[in-house]
Amino acid sequence: MDTPAPLALLLQALEAGDLPAAKAAARELQSPRTGDTRLAAEVLHELRQPLLGVKAYTQLLAEEFGARGTLQMMLAQVERMEQIISDFTRLASERPAPQQPVSLATHVRAAARHFTLNPDSARISLEVMVSEEPTLQGNGRLLEQLTLNLLNNARDAISGPGRVKVVVAREDDAPVLYVADWGPGVPEVMRQHLFEPYVTGNKNGTGLGLAVCQRIAQEHGARLELVPPSALPEQPPPTTLFRVLFPSLENTTAPSTS
Repeated sequence: MDTPAPLALLLQALEAGDLPAAKAAARELQSPRTGDTRLAAEVLHELRQPLLGVKAYTQLLAEEFGARGTLQMMLAQVERMEQIISDFTRLASERPAPQQPVSLATHVRAAARHFTLNPDSARISLEVMVSEEPTLQGNGRLLEQLTLNLLNNARDAISGPGRVKVVVAREDDAPVLYVADWGPGVPEVMRQHLFEPYVTGNKNGTGLGLAVCQRIAQEHGARLELVPPSALPEQPPPTTLFRVLFPSLENTTAPSTS
């Protein structure tokens, strides 16, 4: 059987080191027009390893010559492709991820560190406020992906320098995560379809980030919603505020950071 055209283009682009072309091919591969999302997810999963190789070589070059200019752009593109693969494979997966008692704050901080390492985030002033150290039943890797997607969504909504704030707290004995930004806000016409795949107001976005957030929240028995800015006591109030409200967890064992 011949290799599907989008996949062939993706493999050719990776072999040639053409990351912009590889990114475009990855988007085409995950398009609804290709039909077989499970096959696409499996293929994208297999591409993780060669992509990690590209990233490792690029990082070595950056250490030798400095992470600037073209090398900085290459690292940003590789990380973007990694995010696309993670998002799509999570949406296509039918298997729930294993869970255990974990510290929400630990994984939120890890996502924030990863966010700040992305060159695209240099223009964003990020504040992380942890008023509680809640424990919940969950998957640490997915909690990091959930937080990172919300952070990326906030950053991409802001065209220039801006501010993003993350809050970890507890409400009525339930862990809660807030992600706020002071960008242009969410257009009213998009609010009803905000968490649907391929819905985006960003011309460079895939429309998968918030859909993946919704999927991860559901796997954790949590409720993800766009809430009024007044829910977070800030002056001036944020223009966009997402809240993830997790179920309370009683009588858990010591949290794991894995």
